[in-house]
Amino acid sequence: MFATLARGVVRHPWWTIGAWLIVAVLVGVFGPGLSSSNDQSEFLPAHYGSVQAGKVQDAAFAESGGGSAGTFVVQRRDGAALTSDDQQLVERIAGQLRDKAIPHVTDVQAGKETVSQNGLVQLLQATVDGQQSDPGTQEAGRALRAAAAPLFDGTALKAGMTGDVGIVIDAEDAFASAEQVIALATIVLIIVLQLLIFRSPIAALLPMVTIGALVFVSIKLIGIAQRIFNLTAEQSVTVWVTVVLFGVGTDYLLFLLFRYRERLRAGEEPRTALIHATARVAKVITSAGAAIVIAFSTLAFSSFGSFKAQGPALAIAVAATVITALTLLPAVVSLLGPKVFWPSKSWQREPAARTSAKLSNLIVGRAGLLSAAAFVVLALLSLGGLRFQASYDYNAGLPQNTESAIALKDLQRGFPVGALNPTSALLVSDDKQPLDQAAVDGFRSKLAEVAGVGQAGPAEYGADRTVAKISLLLDHDSGSPQAVDTVADVLRPAADRAAPAGTHALLGGPTATFADIRSAVNRDYSVVFPLAAVLTALVLLALLRSVVAAVLLMVLVGLSYLATLGASVLVMQEGLGKDGIIFNVPIFMYLFVVAIGTDYNILIVDRLRDETREGRSPREAARLAIRRTGPTAVAAAVILAGTFSSLMLAGVSLLAEMGFAVAVGILISAVLVSSLLVPALTVLMGRAFWWPSRIAATTAGPEADPAPADAGDAADDGLTKQQAVASAETGDRR
Repeated sequence: MFATLARGVVRHPWWTIGAWLIVAVLVGVFGPGLSSSNDQSEFLPAHYGSVQAGKVQDAAFAESGGGSAGTFVVQRRDGAALTSDDQQLVERIAGQLRDKAIPHVTDVQAGKETVSQNGLVQLLQATVDGQQSDPGTQEAGRALRAAAAPLFDGTALKAGMTGDVGIVIDAEDAFASAEQVIALATIVLIIVLQLLIFRSPIAALLPMVTIGALVFVSIKLIGIAQRIFNLTAEQSVTVWVTVVLFGVGTDYLLFLLFRYRERLRAGEEPRTALIHATARVAKVITSAGAAIVIAFSTLAFSSFGSFKAQGPALAIAVAATVITALTLLPAVVSLLGPKVFWPSKSWQREPAARTSAKLSNLIVGRAGLLSAAAFVVLALLSLGGLRFQASYDYNAGLPQNTESAIALKDLQRGFPVGALNPTSALLVSDDKQPLDQAAVDGFRSKLAEVAGVGQAGPAEYGADRTVAKISLLLDHDSGSPQAVDTVADVLRPAADRAAPAGTHALLGGPTATFADIRSAVNRDYSVVFPLAAVLTALVLLALLRSVVAAVLLMVLVGLSYLATLGASVLVMQEGLGKDGIIFNVPIFMYLFVVAIGTDYNILIVDRLRDETREGRSPREAARLAIRRTGPTAVAAAVILAGTFSSLMLAGVSLLAEMGFAVAVGILISAVLVSSLLVPALTVLMGRAFWWPSRIAATTAGPEADPAPADAGDAADDGLTKQQAVASAETGDRR
């Protein structure tokens, strides 16, 4: 099948490229844009308490103004306390903003009740009639900022807007800026690394053209899938698609070019060499891509909506990458021929690469010692994961030089840390009868005594008095691990116990949402982690026909993940002093390490099996696999880790944490596991590694050593050029 596909693509490149252009045009014209949101509450299923509380509150207090809040934090420029004239000026500015009748802005209020007790800060509250992610909400917020700025100019006061509206605007701008920075950094990095590897500007620019077109097509395909299945992803989805496609796509191009160069060095005619190369790497790319697609598709079984949308989106993108690698890339290379390596002439000769030969001899000769050392390193790094803490504060992850972040810090000069995002305790009558005020006061008093609650506000009643709302200010930031623990483990059980007979309690607000997200995510971990592992193991089993190999590789992948998590905790929590790592980092880290780590394992194990099939002993098979495929795996890992490292330049904590973690995981998987542990274990286990398969010898004796493809000199191995060519041809006839 792969040979037939390779012949068709390589012999008819213009037909292949033409078909791709038609698809790109059709998808570009008819494909919708992506649907994304930064509001985490939108991703929770309806049965969670915070979602139910939000619906009850919206219905009971609709007349008091629902929607989103844009909070202007006003203070004197000299830092002194606000005077009575200052407070009156704030009230006049509120009236002026109200009179402007900005679309979607339903109210603007300021008064003495919004002045802090120490008199340093006054709040000017604007209400917008939409959710955070609504385009109209963001337009209204930008209009409010633009209208307020000149009203404070020339006065003794300054103001900055935060709250739901201010934060979502700055988040939108931060991610848009991050996309530009990451795209530029990724492109520059790939070009530089490709130049270093192939010394050819054509090979360096090839991913920019092909993968760049693929990114556009993939985003449109994801938009179509979102429209069909009514899904909404996080704002970071475009960033992820760009990084994953450029990284994985360049890796697959690297696999193809390395194998193509190998066939050219073996003396084959360019088109024949490309057909052989495409057919050989097609199996590896398809298996590796299937592992990634399956791993991310398991997120479709998540209950948390962000995971449910993000995983399949990346799966669609990677599936498109596999198709591109098997069709468009070889078609373009077919037109270029050996000129793809221009002006370098290295494709015409075998490199000396004595370093690779020495490393292969070292790993094979000290397989037991190096395996033990690698396991110790993985185990020690894994211990760091025991100190993992999840953080849910997306706002803290945004750049701290934005207007909303600065205003939030200014707010804390006069108000408690939880003032902007209070937790709402709702007492709801079960029989629709008005609530007894004494019972509500008793409920409020009990909540005020709960550890972690700093202040309980007065009870507010809905129009029919069947719902009472009490605003609770917590002692910690709304998204901090401590606040989430307080709500989930202490406050929610206390509210249930304190609710009088005939009523029930609900907790709403950001921290209650984060507590429910934690429950949903923990549930998803228990489903996605084992499901992804089992399905990936089945891919390995189908490819290798070996139970032992599949199980061992999955164990190694699991150790890689634990080591990656531990390294991330040691650096980000212990080293940088963060309260925790953003909650969705571990699950995406796991999927990337499992899926992409499996890529490199497939690459090296496929070569190990080929060498073993040619009749070589486990030691010689491992030595040759390290020499031939080790450089490819390491080069691919460096490129992919580099593309993910570009996320650390974005200035967004979520992206920086994910970029660091995935980059470390990729390097651990490729260097420590795939290039060292896997071949070392085949040396130690011998043919038992392939049980129950029996790999029969198909060619020369066990110690024959054909010329290395990408590392090692033919002369160093005692071979003639004719022997190298003959061995290579035999490999392609399999």
